[in-house]
Amino acid sequence: MRLTRLSYAMRGIALHGQSVGADSLIALTGFAPPTLHALGARAARGLSRRLFNLVVTNVPGPQLPLYAAGSRMLEVFPVVPLARGQGVSIGMTSYDGRVYFGFNADRDGVGDVDVLADLVEQEVGQLVETAG
Repeated sequence: MRLTRLSYAMRGIALHGQSVGADSLIALTGFAPPTLHALGARAARGLSRRLFNLVVTNVPGPQLPLYAAGSRMLEVFPVVPLARGQGVSIGMTSYDGRVYFGFNADRDGVGDVDVLADLVEQEVGQLVETAG
């Protein structure tokens, strides 16, 4: 049921031109993930106290393995900085056929961010199981 609702919502977003395709973002190679995260953080800085206390980003990463000094990068975890007054940020990125989440929270405002991370992991697992 959740997968059906998610699929329906995503089709609506795509039909109304509210999303940017992953291919479009990946086509900006050399300019993509770190730069887009930085631009988003700067744009959100002035708005965060008035409009929201949660940021969620999704920036596609390379789908080929990357190497540094001959060693293969195995995983990547995004870190989205918190702006003043912001409680939680969640980053999502893809790398080499997998998806990775990074959670960042104000310890005083959100002391149980680990619970949120566990719940997201459970829900993603259920979606994968349902889709598989």
